Amino acid sequence: MDGNDEERSALIHEYYQIYRALQKRHSLREHSHFDIYGNNFIEIWEYAGERRGRCICKVKEETETACYKRAIEILISYGGKGDHAKYEQKAEQRAG
Repeated sequence: MDGNDEERSALIHEYYQIYRALQKRHSLREHSHFDIYGNNFIEIWEYAGERRGRCICKVKEETETACYKRAIEILISYGGKGDHAKYEQKAEQRAG
């Protein structure tokens, strides 16, 4: 995995906070895979019942943390400005 476990843990926590909030509102499903060979990806799809709709996030990066960082950016953008401000505020609080 990646070197900094604290950063990795914080990113995973932030990702799932954002994802779960959007998942309920938009019927989202996630598929992800990470391994030591760099085959890392996160895909998120909209669903209508059991029928898969459009892909809202498809991220492939060299590292797990890079995948989560990019997916967070995409989810914030997908969620709209209201969610963006809320999560930016949380990120600032963690950093400060």
